Amino acid sequence: MEQWKAVMNAANRAYQEGQESEAEKLYQSACQLAIPLLGEWEDHEAAVAMLSVSNQNLADLYFRQSRYDEALVVYGGLLRQLTELSQQENDNSRLAHFAECALQKAGTELSQEVRRRELALPESNPDLDQIRALIS
Repeated sequence: MEQWKAVMNAANRAYQEGQESEAEKLYQSACQLAIPLLGEWEDHEAAVAMLSVSNQNLADLYFRQSRYDEALVVYGGLLRQLTELSQQENDNSRLAHFAECALQKAGTELSQEVRRRELALPESNPDLDQIRALIS
């Protein structure tokens, strides 16, 4: 977790200093660091939050750069991961619960962003089906 925090702090700092390509690399790294924490860390709420924040920060960077397709791919991947986690009934109900909460929040935020920017969701990305349903 400490490594994830250090990477996220560095990514946020790079972004604030206008070093967007460095921030992108660091956000991508943070996304990868968050994945193993889901199974290893006992604080499931924090682990799900780290996964969500990492991916949402990367997607937000892409949105700000008008790289909409890339932002949607990142968000779609996050929604898929959260959906899979939320369906783990027998394995870990607490993790599933926190994933379901994060899924609702991320879905709402993405649908608002898509509406605000009047974006068309690519039909080729099935990870975005639930967002299509929310905005139609």
